[in-house]
Amino acid sequence: MNIWWWLVGIFIAHSVLYLALGTATWLATALLATAFYGVILLVGKLIASRYPDKEESK
Repeated sequence: MNIWWWLVGIFIAHSVLYLALGTATWLATALLATAFYGVILLVGKLIASRYPDKEESK
């Protein structure tokens, strides 16, 4: 799945969460949370790309 769709889903989930909790700065908080998870996903993708696919290496 495309990483951008993951980030959009994470942003929407965080936006709904912080709106439901009544956070005054819900937009900035949702953007920061999405940025954090974006870094985690991109680092994970970078690490995963360094290892060859087992089916391709046979």
